[in-house]
Amino acid sequence: MRRTFAILALLAAGLAAQPAVSGDAAPVMLGDAEHRAWRAIGRVNVAGFDAAGTCTGTLITPDTVLTAAHCLHALRGRNARPGQVHFVAGWHRDGFAAVRTARAIRLHPGYVHGKRPDSKTLQGDLALILLSGPIPSDEVRPIPLALPETVGPKVDVIGYRRDRLNALSRHANCPVAVESAGLLGLGCTVTQGTSGAPVLIRTAQGWRVVGVVSAGVSGAGPIRTAAARPTAAFLRGE
Repeated sequence: MRRTFAILALLAAGLAAQPAVSGDAAPVMLGDAEHRAWRAIGRVNVAGFDAAGTCTGTLITPDTVLTAAHCLHALRGRNARPGQVHFVAGWHRDGFAAVRTARAIRLHPGYVHGKRPDSKTLQGDLALILLSGPIPSDEVRPIPLALPETVGPKVDVIGYRRDRLNALSRHANCPVAVESAGLLGLGCTVTQGTSGAPVLIRTAQGWRVVGVVSAGVSGAGPIRTAAARPTAAFLRGE
């Protein structure tokens, strides 16, 4: 899934745009060998194991998936029920590393379905999927969440595109054009299916998730994608 909104919605909210690094290169589809390292990233399918309407999600603990809230509001204007949601870890060319249904769904309290996106509602476009059972780390190693004060000049975005549903695509070195406590404005372009995809940084401890793709951005300016940043309060269920 993908949503598009005008860049003015971000700029009018008073976020200070930083100098952007140009170069919105096309994402690269991961090969078989590369894909194995990213099996914690999978497809979030609503109402079916391999439903056509799909987003991307990331296993951040053995039994928790982080994705975008709007991905779970896809059934005739209603929130999906836990049993209707499947997480397929490491989906690749009709194979996968593990699959689980949801036992519970926790939407960000600030998420409002159907409201015109702005900086406030975009920050609430987050959801945690609590799985029916943990996925053993020897099958799929989670990519933990990090909450750094500053993300940095560039990030990676990895997800499933609508034109490449059976393999992950990677935007490496995506410029961070805008950064606030709950929102990132990125300089690389995403497409349908990439909603919920992780925004990643490399740390001394390995790769960490710092955001979730929420929407594409139209109009002039350096921002092409908006990503929500989880907070400690959200993780505590507040």
